[in-house]
Amino acid sequence: MSPPAGSIRRILLVKLRAIGDAVLTLPSLEALHSGFKQAEITVLCPPASLQVYVGDRRCHAVWAYEREKGLFRQTAFFGRLRRERFDLAVCLHASFRTALIARLSGAPWRSVRNHSGPDWFSNLRASEPKEAKNIIERDFDALRACGLSPRGLMPRLFLPEAARAAAARRLRALRLKERPLLLFTGAGKPEKRWPLERFLALGRLLKGLKRSPVFLNAPGEPDLDARARAVGGRADQVADLKELGALCALAGAAVGNDSGPRHVAAASGARTLTLFGPEGLREWQPYPRKKGHWALQSPTLRVEDLAPEEVFLQVKAWLGGR
Repeated sequence: MSPPAGSIRRILLVKLRAIGDAVLTLPSLEALHSGFKQAEITVLCPPASLQVYVGDRRCHAVWAYEREKGLFRQTAFFGRLRRERFDLAVCLHASFRTALIARLSGAPWRSVRNHSGPDWFSNLRASEPKEAKNIIERDFDALRACGLSPRGLMPRLFLPEAARAAAARRLRALRLKERPLLLFTGAGKPEKRWPLERFLALGRLLKGLKRSPVFLNAPGEPDLDARARAVGGRADQVADLKELGALCALAGAAVGNDSGPRHVAAASGARTLTLFGPEGLREWQPYPRKKGHWALQSPTLRVEDLAPEEVFLQVKAWLGGR
C-alpha cells in the first residue's frame, strides 16, 4: 500500500552520508519533487553536505544533523522534527540511526530502505530484491515503495550565478596556456587514492594533448603549486562546493579518483574519467559512458597499480581530440 499522493504535504528526506553520496541523492530529490508536486521537502544531512542542497528550488528547507552530539541527547532536535508534522519520511541508504530518526519524526508514513540489513520502522514495503545495483537505482527502491516510478534521472547540482562568476574569475587568474583539464587528487579512503606522483606524471604526458592540468586538492592538503608548475600545470583549492561545481562546468572535463568531487563534476555537467580500485563499478559508476563518463579500474583492484601511461591513453581516447 502506498500513501495517497494528495495527503503528502510535508516530506522529510534523510541521507546522513558524505558529499558524494549526497550528490547521488539528487535524482531521488527530483523524483520526490515531481511525484508529490504539492509537498514541501526538508532534507536532513551532515553539515559537510549542506552545500549540495542549499539554494536548490526542490528543497523547502535543509537541516544539518550533528551526529556527534549523540542520538538520545538530542531531545530539542526531535521536538523540532515532530513539530514540523511530516507526512512522509524517506530514508535512503538507511542505517538504524536514520531509521530511528524517521520513526521519532512522527511521520505516519515511512519508507526506510537498508540494503545490508532490516528496513527498520518502515511501514512502506519495497518489492524489489536487495541485490547489487547502481547507487541511484538503489535509492529509488525507497521511492518505489511510495508509489513512484523514477527512471533515467541523473544528479543535477544547482549552481548559483555568484558561484559561476567566482569560478570564472578563478579560472582567469590561473592564466592557463591551454584548455584546462581538472585533476582530482584526493579521496575519502586511502585505498581509493591514485598516488600523487602518478598524477604529476600524467600531467607531464598531457602536454602532448595541449591540455593544462589543474590539480585540485582538498583544503588542508599540502600546497601543490610548485610541483604542478613543474609539469606545465597549476594547482588550486576550492573550499566552496558550488564554486567547485561551476569550475567543473566551465572546464568541461575532470579526471580523478572515486571521490566526492567527481560526483560534483558529473552533476555540474562536466565529463568525467574516474580511476577505480576496489569499489564495484556496478554500484559506484552510475553515469552513462555515452554521456562522456568513463571508468578505468585496475585489474588488481589496487588503484596504485594503474600506470600513468595507461591512464594517459584512456584520457586521450576519452577526450576524443577535443
